[in-house]
Amino acid sequence: MRDNGRMRKTPPELPTILIFATGGTIGMHDVGNGLEPDPAFLEILEERADRVASRYGYRARVNQLQPAIDSANADEETAPKIARALKARVGAMRASGVVVTHGTDTLAYTASRLAFELSGLGVPVVVTGSQFAHGARPTDAFDNLQLAIRAVTQASPTAPVAIAFGGKILPAVRATKSDAEALSAFRAERDLGVGPRGLPGSPEDAALVRADHARVVSVRFTPGVAAVDLLALASTGAAAMVLECYGAGNAPMTKPGMRDALRTISEQMPVVAITQCALGSVDTDRYAVGRQMAAAGVIAGADLTVEAAIAKLGYLLDRGFSAEEIAHLTPMNLIGECSEPSRRATSTRAAGREDASA
Repeated sequence: MRDNGRMRKTPPELPTILIFATGGTIGMHDVGNGLEPDPAFLEILEERADRVASRYGYRARVNQLQPAIDSANADEETAPKIARALKARVGAMRASGVVVTHGTDTLAYTASRLAFELSGLGVPVVVTGSQFAHGARPTDAFDNLQLAIRAVTQASPTAPVAIAFGGKILPAVRATKSDAEALSAFRAERDLGVGPRGLPGSPEDAALVRADHARVVSVRFTPGVAAVDLLALASTGAAAMVLECYGAGNAPMTKPGMRDALRTISEQMPVVAITQCALGSVDTDRYAVGRQMAAAGVIAGADLTVEAAIAKLGYLLDRGFSAEEIAHLTPMNLIGECSEPSRRATSTRAAGREDASA
């Protein structure tokens, strides 16, 4: 193209950030009957996201999960469906990064599963949302959106999936929702596990084996939980079970039928023990009851969060790994989701030496 005899240069196209809206409080408004989806939100989101992205030399394009969901209604299909949509759109758009907006109720569960599903995607992925609807006054929606977009523009292509919320960037596989009201709704008590081994096989070649997605359920031990409760839950068609245990992985093994129930369930599906505590890890060798659990076939889940445990089991089951392979892989650090026992022991000994020399 010429202008007065001079060649006019076409400005280079800016790299794209895909903003993928899945639903949740961030996209709602209140017109007098409580919060409900705002039909104008996608247009508002695109305008605000593009304005922020342009500051960093990017443009934003908004897509939406169809149908959008209230995150409290998320199920075992939700995160894999989002992952499939993102893989397709990133390729089609040649996107340089992805921001997912999601409801806070199950945000940590979805983000953990996306960390497995999208490992090797080649672009950074950040998940965000808000405690207050975008039209509320005040709202945290656009502060979190800006934080997420900035994080994507600064992250490396191989960065693990992260959560941007309340002024913090958290590793998805270590995060959990800890506050139903505060703007800093999520926390990550543990850092990413050191020296991840990577997912078994090539993520690009790991085809979905199951016709449907594995349903993983969890049980939190409390003084009232009995063996019949576990057996009843196991009979619902679940593919794996996570036991949220006391302390270092303890369960009420002297309750009538508990040992037999765990053995029976472990023969049907992978059963993984994690700790209810915010910090620390499962050590089934420490107490006699832990050894009894291990003898019944329960797998020690290291220091996995419940969200990461469910995500990891679902991912491995969906790809057809056997119960024996899952028992081997569960305590292994694949993408930073846990610390391996030998490495935790080394860190503990080192900390002890430092304390002794102080």
